[in-house]
This record gives sequence, structure tokens and C-alpha cells, in this order.
Amino acid sequence: MDQPGLLTEGFRRVWRYQRVLWWMFFVNFVLAILGARPGVTRMHEVADHSIRSQRLADTFDVGDFSALASNPEVRLFSGHSASLHFATVFFLFAFFLTGGILEAYRADRRLTTREFFEACGSYFWRWVRLLILMGFVVAPLLVAASRLSSWTGTLMLDVSRERLAFWLLLLGLVLIGLLLMSVRLWFDMAQVRTVVEEETGMWRNAGRAFKLTFGNFGSLFWMYFRISLLGWIVFAAGLYVWAKMPSARFEWTILILELVVLWGFGIRLWQRACEMIWYQRRFLVVAVAPTPTTPTPDPLLTITPVPMPPSQP
Repeated sequence: MDQPGLLTEGFRRVWRYQRVLWWMFFVNFVLAILGARPGVTRMHEVADHSIRSQRLADTFDVGDFSALASNPEVRLFSGHSASLHFATVFFLFAFFLTGGILEAYRADRRLTTREFFEACGSYFWRWVRLLILMGFVVAPLLVAASRLSSWTGTLMLDVSRERLAFWLLLLGLVLIGLLLMSVRLWFDMAQVRTVVEEETGMWRNAGRAFKLTFGNFGSLFWMYFRISLLGWIVFAAGLYVWAKMPSARFEWTILILELVVLWGFGIRLWQRACEMIWYQRRFLVVAVAPTPTTPTPDPLLTITPVPMPPSQP
């Protein structure tokens, strides 16, 4: 890294303004409960008459849950559209908060509620324009991932090429994943430039952010990737612990998964704080007031009076 202490300083700013993290987690938790209600209602109608209902009520058993979900009479996931609606609401909520979050990290102080929401509203429509531009870039990558999955799936039908198809799929998905991360980093920096430089033209801003990101890709991506890696490690550890508790108490299951979600939100805010600090350190010059000094007189401009001779009587 060409900026030592960047991750530490980013973590400090996230911790200083942690109330945003808790609000995001709380809203996500409430919306997740509302989005799960259709599935809970369907389970209630069937599980009340099942001999395994106690194992699902007191604990979370993966095998019993899978058997219940695969029952065609239950149609557990038929109400997924309601969950998607609540997921969209949370996306718009987090999307709206982005301007206030970046402004707080830029100012490096606790904004008042009025200042925070003023920043949220000020940048919202600029984020919409950036999101549309990002969609044009991401769409071909998603199409490529779909085509790759379909092609390797057909290739796997041939037993002699099954292993080759698996490695091609894995390599292709890793490559596309890295490209998607690079695109996300690009538009993250476009948002950072918008807040710091007060950019209004998003096409021009996206072009300048592209040059900025890929002109400094090594340091930026290494910072971004290291924080993401911490998120993946905790996510994998949470799934591992969850899978190792086939008869875990329902409360413990919820606690583990919610801690993973909370860590994921924290990781994302940590990335945004580090991006802001990186830009401020690299491109903003701190103005230093000159130290007042006593001016030295110019000898050429100094006039020494000549004494007059005494007058004669």
C-alpha cells in the first residue's frame, strides 16, 4: 500500500459514525421479518399437523426444513415475490443513505440529522444516473456468466469432459467476479469524486473516475480486495458453524446468521470509508497558512539622514 494506516483510519471513521450501521441493520432485520411472513404462514398451516413440528419449532434442523420445503403441498417459496418487494425497499433505503454516509466520511465528524439527510437528498438523483450507467456496464458481464453456465452445463453431460467443464466454469466465474468487483470499485470512486468535487455531470464524472481507478488500480484494488476477503472469511465461518449445528436452538441460528449480516454491512461501510480517505490523501492538498515573520528591510530603500553642518555666524 502506498498509504500506510489507510485501513485503520477507515475503520476509525466507521466506528465514529457507527449509528448508520446500526440503523441499516435494524431496518434490514424488520424488513426481513416482514418478507418472511408468507413462508412462515405456509409452514404454520402444514407444520402444525406434522410429527416433526417440534424439531422445527424448538430447533432448526436442516434435513427437516429441506423435506418440508420440497413438499409440493407446502409451496414454501411460492410467496417469494413479497420477499423481493421488501428486499427492493431495503436496497432503495441503503441507496438513499449513501450520500449522507460519504459526506460524513468526507467531513470526518458526526453530522447533525439535518446535515445527514440533506446530503442524502442532494446526491440521490446523481446516484440514480450513475446506477443506470453501471447497469450498461454490468449487463454484458451477467450475460457472459449466464452463457458460460449454460455452456459448461451442456459440456458436463459428457462424462469424459465433466472435470474440464467444472474447472472452466470455476475459472470463468472467478474471472467474471473479479471484473464485477472492478466495476463496482470504479463506480464507488465515481461516487467519492461526486461528493468531494461536487460533480454534477455523471457521464464526465464516470469517465474521470475510470481513469482514476484504473490508473491507480494496484493500490485501490488491493485495499478493496483485502476488506472483501475479511467479509468472505466471516461469511464462510458463519455458514460452517451453522452447518455444524444440525439441532441448534432456533435463537442461536438466528444470532449467528444476523451477526454475519451485521459484519457484511460493516465491511461495506469500511470499504466506502477507505475509498474516501484514499482519495483525500491522494488528490486533496492541505492548505497551510504561512507563518508570519518580521520583514527584513531592503537596504536600497533605507534612507539614512545626513547630518547638516553647523551654520556660520
